[in-house]
Formats: sequence, C-alpha cells, structure tokens
Amino acid sequence: MSDTRRRVKVYTLNEDRQWDDRGTGHVSSTYVEELKGMSLLVRAESDGSLLLESKINPNTAYQKQQASSRLSLI
Repeated sequence: MSDTRRRVKVYTLNEDRQWDDRGTGHVSSTYVEELKGMSLLVRAESDGSLLLESKINPNTAYQKQQASSRLSLI
C-alpha cells in the first residue's frame, strides 16, 4: 500500500517578523465542529501532536511552492 499522506513544514511568523519552525508533519482536511467548517490539520510526524488547526477560508491564497511540493498559506 502506498503512503498518500502529504508531508509539510509548519512555520509561524513571530512578533519580530521572523519565521519560527514549528515542525514537520502530515496535513489532512476534515470538518471541525468548533470551527464550523472544513479545516487543515497538521499532526507532527514525531509524536502525532497537533501542530496546526486552521479553518479553510475561500479568501485565503493556498499555493504550491514552485521548486518543491510544499503548500504555502499566505
């Protein structure tokens, strides 16, 4: 069986406008009741902890970086 999970890196922009590395994980989409909508979830590949939970917004630009298979949230 092939592994179809999407491996991603999660970064956050800190108050000094520098990127902080939050870790590497696998992204999935699911309906999150608390957010009342479809959301992107990233679980750490090291221990399965939640790195990111973000409601999918139709006004957010999601794009794949040109040189790799990375997904950028802008």
